[in-house]
Amino acid sequence: MSIFKKLFGQKDDADASPPPAEPPESSSGDIAPELAPALQALENEEFEKVVALASPHVENSADANRLCALACSRMGRWPEAFNHWLHLFDLEPSAHNALQLASSSVMCHEIDRGEAWLQKYHEINEKSGEMPVIAAYLNFTSAFEQAGHPERAMPYLTWIRDVYAHLNITDDTFLYMRGVPFFSSFLEKSLPYLKASMNLESGIAWYRELEGKLDEAGEQTLRAWIAHLPEA
Repeated sequence: MSIFKKLFGQKDDADASPPPAEPPESSSGDIAPELAPALQALENEEFEKVVALASPHVENSADANRLCALACSRMGRWPEAFNHWLHLFDLEPSAHNALQLASSSVMCHEIDRGEAWLQKYHEINEKSGEMPVIAAYLNFTSAFEQAGHPERAMPYLTWIRDVYAHLNITDDTFLYMRGVPFFSSFLEKSLPYLKASMNLESGIAWYRELEGKLDEAGEQTLRAWIAHLPEA
């Protein structure tokens, strides 16, 4: 499998982009009739109601578990969300669901369990190619930040950093078509992780790993960012 297939999925063309972080929610036309009220409650952001309506059907229904997992996640009830994602994985053992288990584990402060589920995502995704690795890592690093463990995200953030070096081009449209955050956005959003993980000198060295590996616009943006770091 080529590096582009590993980064962005099965396609090597410019239209390859990552799927959404959460699974697409079924429309009322293709969901089981008994779950239609729960889906409507989710759309209305009535999350307690979602759980109440969908819970009686979770034993054998993937959609019921998906609805409960999404609702519990949005309420910050992460242990419950994890259990629903786990039951969903038993019914649908996909890379996407493994990633949700990884991120939910981190939100439960179960870091080792989260990284084990991320490895399961890799094992499944290597065969299915269903979800680009960069989309998975963006999801996973975000969970570390939200859970208050930004320093644990550094290996994954470093991997994302190196994507820019591999691509070389930092044009916004080029990056957007490949599901990669805009370079300036990456610089800004990476800073809290570095502040939690290293001192200023080490942080500057981390960013300087990109020097000489970007197009001219990217190099200019990087130089300006590094010059701004002592003030940040």
